[in-house]
This record gives sequence, structure tokens and C-alpha cells, in this order.
Amino acid sequence: MKKLELTPLQDSDKLVFPEEFHELSLDSPALKFVTDFKKHHPAVLTASVSALDAAQVLRTGHLSWVLVMDHRGDFIGLLTAEDVSYQRVMQLVAAGHSRGELTVGDLMRRRNRLQLLNREQLRGASIRDVLEAMRRSGQRHCLVVDTDQHHVRGVISAEAVAARLNMEFPIDTPESFVELLRAVTAVH
Repeated sequence: MKKLELTPLQDSDKLVFPEEFHELSLDSPALKFVTDFKKHHPAVLTASVSALDAAQVLRTGHLSWVLVMDHRGDFIGLLTAEDVSYQRVMQLVAAGHSRGELTVGDLMRRRNRLQLLNREQLRGASIRDVLEAMRRSGQRHCLVVDTDQHHVRGVISAEAVAARLNMEFPIDTPESFVELLRAVTAVH
């Protein structure tokens, strides 16, 4: 057995995050960017959590998304930082909702509206291929599903990929514009 020796942490030792490592590029394998639930527990909230509390969780946890579960533990949706943004909350307030009563369930993207990529498709794909597919679909987040096993295996977030690659990759979501028009129409 090898004898190991513990030493004190130095003042110069700093915490690092994935986006600080630059060995990845747009041509890197897409699977390197998947938050794989076989290896990592996903961040989860229940639908009954208040929108204000959810926004705080996302902010303090430096999260761009969380999965949403119902009271039975069934997966029912995805909540993103964009969903709990000030603008989105004010749209709902303008439509007559009380800000203090809004919940994750009111703001989340419901399961039946989420888009997915088959995990097998990603095996030979680059992250550039995935981002282009997401851009064409107007999706900033995409579930990765093992369709043979019917397992949601992960999520790819365009925002997280852009941060890891230290670049910008804007994706315009068509639904945001439609929702904005609905909110403006409701006020006038």
C-alpha cells in the first residue's frame, strides 16, 4: 500500500470550473457536453416551489436549468433561468397573475413541449452539429434520451456549451416572441 501524505491548502490554490478549461472546441464530440444523469444527479425542483425561490436556487447554484418533478416524483418539465427571468415573470403579472403566487409549475416548459436528441445520434456528432440543430429548432436546451431504454439521460444547454467554449452562440426562440406578443396584447 502506498503511504499518502495530506498537506494544507495553499492561499494560491483556487477553485476551477469547467469553462476555465479550453481543450474543447466546436468540433469536439457532442457527448462531452452532455450532463449525463448516469454519472451526475440532475438538479431538481418540484412544481409547487415558488417562482421567486426557484430563481434564487438557479442564481445561487449557478444553474441554467433544473428538471421539474411532480409530488409523486414523476418528471414533468424543465425550468430554465430564462423562464424565471424578470421579463418572463412581468409578462405573467401583466396577464393578471400575482407575482408572489407564481410557481415553478406556472413557468416551466412542460414535458410534452420539450425537444430531444437520441443519445445514439450523438455518438458521431460534434457539438457544432448539435448547436446548429438547436439553432434551427429555436431550442436553447435539449434533452438527451436513450430511446431504446426510454431513459432521459441528460441535457445539453447552449448557454453552458458557449460558456465552456468561451464564446457566444445566440439562439432565438420563436416561442419567446409569441409569448411577448400575448403579454403585450393582454395589457392593451
